[in-house]
Amino acid sequence: MKHNRKKIFITIATIVCLLLVIYIGLLYPFAFLSARLAIGDEQTIKNGEREVVYYSSGKGPRIVLAASLGREASDFNELVHDLNQAGYRTIAVEAPGIRGTDLLEKPTSLYEMAKDIKVVVDKDIADTGNENTLALIGHAFGNRLVRATASQYTELAKTVILIAAGGQKPIEAKAKTELRNCILPYLPVYRRKQAIDYAFFAEGNEIPDFWIRGWHLRTALLQADAVENTKDTQWQDAGGLPILLIQALEDMVAPKEDTADLLKKRFGDRLQVVLVEKAGHALLPEKPKEISSAVIEYLKSL
Repeated sequence: MKHNRKKIFITIATIVCLLLVIYIGLLYPFAFLSARLAIGDEQTIKNGEREVVYYSSGKGPRIVLAASLGREASDFNELVHDLNQAGYRTIAVEAPGIRGTDLLEKPTSLYEMAKDIKVVVDKDIADTGNENTLALIGHAFGNRLVRATASQYTELAKTVILIAAGGQKPIEAKAKTELRNCILPYLPVYRRKQAIDYAFFAEGNEIPDFWIRGWHLRTALLQADAVENTKDTQWQDAGGLPILLIQALEDMVAPKEDTADLLKKRFGDRLQVVLVEKAGHALLPEKPKEISSAVIEYLKSL
């Protein structure tokens, strides 16, 4: 009898282990694995008791970059490379909870997150003696952050550049669901690929491997909390600075009619719009050369 119980236990344990291995195999590569290394010298600065990680590279007028919801600063690698080649210094700041940047305590706000940008810029000015911060660039959620930063620190930069700037209207239901599914670590990778493809990539555009990884759930939840707890709309004005908006024409999360069209009505000549065909909400990995060309042309026009 005891021998039979032992055999049953071993059989059950074997089946459970096998199912666990299969499940883990379906999850790999895990959402939370690092996407890739960011371009630049990794540095840290204290913001109060918290550490903030950022990457600096190049010389010239300073360009500060803030990534999308739950995403890493390395999403900007192609743009950083091209900006450095064009004679600009880049500072890409990791969001709270990513690669050594400490999480903030909830509840928080966009303005609280903006302090990370401010202390990083102040540190780089002190290190380099270069006081010329030309632009703040934000992708997707990062568009909210750089606009909030510009509204709080109006002398920090001369312009704001928004890539895939959502937030003007609620996200369409399916796009919102799939945006959430991109980040969930317990979904099998084939399901996350479907979600990433729908929410972020235009039809026919390949998802690079570093967009299967590099999703940080705690960061995304914190960023969502920051939006919810920023009760005023002052951040939307970007401190009255000139704005360049790069708008994808196949963006399911922030379509043109809900984003570029509304912002143009609001800001008029203060806003310039560049339309990018065959691109979705990801934009950066889809059309890197087009984005670099638009950004650099705009910066030179200043």
